[in-house]
Amino acid sequence: MKKILVPIDFSGHTDITCTYALKFAEAYKAELRLFHTYFDQIILTDTTFPDSMNMNAVYNEELIQEMHTQSEKNMKALHKKILDRIQEEGIEGVTISTTVVGGDIEMELRVACDDYHPDIVIMGTRGQGKNVNVWGRVSTHIINHAKVPVLTVPEIKAFMGFQNIMFAADLSETNEASVRKIEEVLAPFNSSLYVVHFMTGNDEEEEKMQELEKHFSNLEKNEVIQFDLVKVEEDNQKALDDYVADHGIEIISFQPHKRSVFYNLFTKNLTKKNLFSTNIPLLAVPVS
Repeated sequence: MKKILVPIDFSGHTDITCTYALKFAEAYKAELRLFHTYFDQIILTDTTFPDSMNMNAVYNEELIQEMHTQSEKNMKALHKKILDRIQEEGIEGVTISTTVVGGDIEMELRVACDDYHPDIVIMGTRGQGKNVNVWGRVSTHIINHAKVPVLTVPEIKAFMGFQNIMFAADLSETNEASVRKIEEVLAPFNSSLYVVHFMTGNDEEEEKMQELEKHFSNLEKNEVIQFDLVKVEEDNQKALDDYVADHGIEIISFQPHKRSVFYNLFTKNLTKKNLFSTNIPLLAVPVS
């Protein structure tokens, strides 16, 4: 892992996102690419425009230039802040590059992934009750598009760590590849991985979990990995929250699907709303 793309918005949330990115960069001696997109289209709805102009958007060049200048200023300050932190903490082998562009954030992020070819994307998401649209629109969009892992960091007060990771197993045929990819991504952190499936009572679930478990018997013997079936009764959020709390889970990982990021992520009893409500970092790990 040599390249880490970090989309940022310069909000108070940026610091914790950059902390996670810096921890990854330190572990892998990688490059951080700080990436910011400012919206450069001012849309004015004005029916007084002549029909011949066929306009539905007007670009206010002065305001756009002001946004660009401020974004560059903010990026320069953030760049210096991270460099100072690297020096203060004696971190070696980490480099930082920056990009500021105007445009639509979803499109520009896709372009950045295609051009930069990151090994992982680390980005922030709004916390509970703040701006779910950021989760639903931008994070889901980049997870759907990216062919690499995407770590989304909510608005938490401090770095939680990488020691205890939960993989939300849907018991699909590609779960084995997902688990191996998670092990690869988090290898430098010596994490403990909990492969968990929340049961609906389907008779096939236990059998499928046993088949998945067979592929990792050596790791299980060394207590590196644990497989759990959790029965969900009435309160699905409580089942998830209890497991996270009881096992000190610091990151929840899942496998996005082409049909939908959260298609079959959990059973019908657990939804993406439950996952988001845990308010801990989420790691999407695509597999081919």
